[in-house]
Amino acid sequence: MKKYKNKLKYRSWHRGTKEADLFLGRFFDRYVSKMSDKELVLYEKFLNLIDDNDLLYIVKGEKKWDTVFPDKIVSLVEEFIKSENIR
Repeated sequence: MKKYKNKLKYRSWHRGTKEADLFLGRFFDRYVSKMSDKELVLYEKFLNLIDDNDLLYIVKGEKKWDTVFPDKIVSLVEEFIKSENIR
């Protein structure tokens, strides 16, 4: 599981845009220890689906979450947004 978490950490911190790197990297670092193995798999699905530009619009509140994203991960991301006072 350590290798898998390292892979997800790398993918979170190395997205394509610096803004997405910082947001998802910090999110992952804060929540990785709270996620179950099943949630980590859902997070990987989330990483595969989310586009960096869409993520930034969602984080700023200018776009809504698409229903294809795992609800549990969306909830954690929303919790992170509120805790960081981003919106």
